[in-house]
Amino acid sequence: WRVWASGVVMCRELIQRTAEKTITIKNQIILELGAGCGVVGFLCAKLGATAVTFTDYLPGLLVNLDKSVELQREDEDGETCSKSTSETNETNASRETRFRVKHLEWLASDPVLHNQWKQKRPMGGDGSCSANELQNENATRNRSLAPDETFSLILGSDVCYEDPLPRALAATICKKLANPGLAWLVLPVRDWPDEPGFTVIDKLVESLKTYDPELQITVEKAPDLRDEEYEGGTFVRHALGMVSVWVRRDAP
Repeated sequence: WRVWASGVVMCRELIQRTAEKTITIKNQIILELGAGCGVVGFLCAKLGATAVTFTDYLPGLLVNLDKSVELQREDEDGETCSKSTSETNETNASRETRFRVKHLEWLASDPVLHNQWKQKRPMGGDGSCSANELQNENATRNRSLAPDETFSLILGSDVCYEDPLPRALAATICKKLANPGLAWLVLPVRDWPDEPGFTVIDKLVESLKTYDPELQITVEKAPDLRDEEYEGGTFVRHALGMVSVWVRRDAP
């Protein structure tokens, strides 16, 4: 498992925007989509979030997130003893954040998509983890996020891929976003074998509008990593960089 470049960018943007007061993390109840290692959600805890729910769909990733939550607690306990009063207060705020790890299959947000694609969904993702049908069934049955649960802030980095996932992601955001609520995605403009990267982003936006025409959607250029941070191959650079997708639902 790894942290993708868009996750690093989102974390840096979270710190900057929180300092500038252009986004509020303190006291928020947050859903992280496609959490992977959970780096964005753990930063939100440091920034004062009340609760963070990490979600992914592969059983191996859920186990990894469980371990990450455990390590986060151990790290905070060890740091508290050697910190100043102000630093200790910050750590205590993070410790008081309620963490959950839940299974969330985006396809399930649209019954038509689910029926069309449920047998084609890869169980092993990019090969970084494996699963079998029984493990997937157990995760769906025992760890799924409640269907009617919504969140005032939804975050996700590098979570938009080829068909049918733009539509499935849009359906999930529309179903899980509270009113009022904000969803923010940082996405690489990644070309796929059969379509350009911006086409994938456009599919996401059009799907969001189809599911809920009242949503306010903004797509803007996002910062990128520095040139030297791409050296060594840890992160993959995409020629067209990254975008931020902002989705707002406002109470009538």
